[in-house]
Amino acid sequence: MIDAVLFDMDGLITDSERIALSVIHEAGLAQGYDVPISLINQTIGTTVAFASDVYHSRFPQLDTQRLFLDYRAIMHEKARAGQIPLKKGVKELLNALKTRHIPRAVASSSPLHTIELYLEQGGIRGDFQHLQSGVGGIPSKPAPDIFLLAARALGIAPQHCLVLEDSVNGIMAGRAAGMQVCMVPDLIPFRSDLAPYCDHVKDDLTQVIPLLDG
Repeated sequence: MIDAVLFDMDGLITDSERIALSVIHEAGLAQGYDVPISLINQTIGTTVAFASDVYHSRFPQLDTQRLFLDYRAIMHEKARAGQIPLKKGVKELLNALKTRHIPRAVASSSPLHTIELYLEQGGIRGDFQHLQSGVGGIPSKPAPDIFLLAARALGIAPQHCLVLEDSVNGIMAGRAAGMQVCMVPDLIPFRSDLAPYCDHVKDDLTQVIPLLDG
């Protein structure tokens, strides 16, 4: 039974991950560090604090505060310019959820002002009852905290929540939260070793709609 749906944002609601990889790489080069895409991939779906630890493990002298300030500034500029589109099926799924009166929340590792900007630019900010950011000392995905806080805000028990995620860290967080998990792959494809973390795997968000009546 699905009583609430919790959405990740980057790579799930917004087609932002490919842009983000390039922007982070360029921000690293600006400091003289060629941060490999394989390393950046390890930080998909995580908080700034978590990602900073990953980058410092390889590049101890990298100024990650500057890196993320530069990254956010460029990404926000692109969002305001309409260069970060919604993923396929977002509006169709939101309409299906509204028709069924199923509560919705965004549970993202991004800062709240970034979540609000992306949703406002996509014209869907009003479609969510709660926005849960991972900023402020909340443990990063793959820890379950971001999803558990979102469920609590909606007043729905974890086992009755469906998590929609594109990242490995995200599906692991959803499983750790005791929630139903659907992976909608973006940059990272589904693999057999990810099966224990997924109840469903769908190609896009339109394919999630039949799950609502299951």
